[in-house]
Amino acid sequence: MSHPTRRRRPVALFLLASASFAATSITLSLLLSLETSLLSKSPFVMQLDDVNGHDMTIAALNDESSFRTTQMMEHQLNQQEDGIATAQYEYYDHQHHNRRLQLSMTEEKVTTTSNTNNNENNNNAIIGQSTNNQGVIVNMLRRARDKVDEKDVPFLLQVPYTNSDVIYNIMTECYGLVGREYWDVKDLQRDEKENVVDSFYVSSHDRPKEMFHNFGKRFHFLSTPHYQEGTSLLTLKHKGRIILMLRHPAYIAERMYLSRPNTQKGDLKGLLQYVNGTDYYDNWMTRMLANVPKEEKVTEEHFKYARMILENKFIIGMTSDMAETVKKRINLHFGWKELPSKQGCELEYIKKGTMELPTSTLEEGGREWRFIAKKNLFDSKLMARGMAVFGMQKMRIPVHPYTVRDDRKAVSEAFGHLRNVQDEIDSSDIPFFWHIPKASGTTVKEVMSKCYNLIRTEMVDPPSSLDLFPEKKVLNVDLTTPEAIVVARGYNVADSKLADVFISQLAVEGSTVFTTYHMGRAFTIMRHPVILAASLFYYRRIATWEPTYRPDFNDLTLQEYVEMPGYYDNWMVRMLTNAKLGGLNEGHLEIAKAVIKEKFIIGISDHMDETFRQLESYFGWKEQEAGCVKSFLGASFNKNKYELPERGGPVWNSIAEKNKFDMQLYYFALELFGEQGKKLRRTQVG
Repeated sequence: MSHPTRRRRPVALFLLASASFAATSITLSLLLSLETSLLSKSPFVMQLDDVNGHDMTIAALNDESSFRTTQMMEHQLNQQEDGIATAQYEYYDHQHHNRRLQLSMTEEKVTTTSNTNNNENNNNAIIGQSTNNQGVIVNMLRRARDKVDEKDVPFLLQVPYTNSDVIYNIMTECYGLVGREYWDVKDLQRDEKENVVDSFYVSSHDRPKEMFHNFGKRFHFLSTPHYQEGTSLLTLKHKGRIILMLRHPAYIAERMYLSRPNTQKGDLKGLLQYVNGTDYYDNWMTRMLANVPKEEKVTEEHFKYARMILENKFIIGMTSDMAETVKKRINLHFGWKELPSKQGCELEYIKKGTMELPTSTLEEGGREWRFIAKKNLFDSKLMARGMAVFGMQKMRIPVHPYTVRDDRKAVSEAFGHLRNVQDEIDSSDIPFFWHIPKASGTTVKEVMSKCYNLIRTEMVDPPSSLDLFPEKKVLNVDLTTPEAIVVARGYNVADSKLADVFISQLAVEGSTVFTTYHMGRAFTIMRHPVILAASLFYYRRIATWEPTYRPDFNDLTLQEYVEMPGYYDNWMVRMLTNAKLGGLNEGHLEIAKAVIKEKFIIGISDHMDETFRQLESYFGWKEQEAGCVKSFLGASFNKNKYELPERGGPVWNSIAEKNKFDMQLYYFALELFGEQGKKLRRTQVG
């Protein structure tokens, strides 16, 4: 039965497998994050860097540590043999909700057989009605990489024990969306005939500011555990965008076992007997996606087809990382936001869902784990591939136009706090150094303090405050995270006149500390993106004193690093356009070019002598002691010996291609550097 206006999430039920696979018609991407304590450390889980602090601003957010695990996992699983099992219906009974769909296998067989006959007679159906039409069902789904269209229907595919119900609750309770839920195949087949999608679907952005109270039959998204039949509702006018939550099949098998009568947590012997029994349904995800009937053994060809669907059609989420899923996939892609009256709602549901998810008694990599993984060989391989896709979508998923609009508005408002480069110098203006990691930033800070006698912002003694450290020429203000910058604004730090130079890696957020009484004047030092990427990679290998220290990088090559799912590309363009996640395009590059041309004095790390001459000329800085700047340019700060990739070689070209927008911005900056130098020299002569 469908519930178009239901607010409270009913029991999350999943019918794992169904005879309908054989009998019915087939009708086949700064930010909030949860504390790292909520993130699983399983090697089967994407290890995502914390986005609250330095990792976000030092081009982290790379799903690096799981990269080799994923490759190894796929390789090992390919060496195993698959077991044979018989299909059975399983029911997902979430212990924190109060509804269960009760269907017997006999009832479902009758239903699916009857409905199959009806469907075969429905010649007007848009979707193909036989297992030979898999291409038709695929064409009813948008690719995850396709540009977002408001005509597309969000489709939440319910999966057992993956917190799919948490996603549903967030969509309905936090965003105020109305979902149309289907638990019975008969309801899906009925509504397919009635063409409910074309008749009643409305854009998820077509809603009042508060919750609906009288929405009739209209709905914003579909939700069902039945993939094949659910997709049959979609049409050429309204194609689907599927959200899929993933969890390792061993965990799911354990929860399925415990949902049965007279079972006990920790009874691994009983669990293995269940998985090895004739009533256990193996490789259910592969079967669902490839439409493999219960009587057939899943083959490598089925897996390849299922993998193709997974890689191309689904917005992937991870049960182990709900915050990442919600804030950096679903929100970005669909442009959804919490209702004004529901601020904090997402985090509340994420925390609750994470804490209430029962812990597993399986030892990862142990005998029982391996046994279940072997029984679900193809689903385990799908999980491994899904982890990689989850990482890649972070940087590639198309961003909703509303999100892009909000980003551009934030950029315009933030940089409105900065003077234009050509504006006449005002004594109330404050220099703002946008610090690009591994681009001579330490040198610049030392020179400003020790050669020009300038007080800079930097938190050296947590927490952030307005305390001054005269011996270090430092005002103890933290500008490293969006949250810290909000606190700094609350101090009215720009108007306090306590610092001579403000420093932040966050170009957009950092600009907002300035006021109409004390505007900012921005400058930055740029470095070749390929050399920048290499420097950062090797630095994080050895920088034990940094919060971004990654000893596991010693097991990776530079090539492997940049090819990782979720590698944080085009850092400069992303920071200048506020597009910190998701796909980029030429529009982002043009905005970044316009920003640095209008707002920034450019320095180049390979030409630091000339850079400081231009900064002195522009800001009127003077050395306190002759030769001071030169002495620091010859000093060693955070230098790490490493071998750069061959210029023009495969590794060099791979990094350049990954950072193609930053490459273009860098060459544009080189031209600006030359032009600004000429203007400053003419000004001095004049």
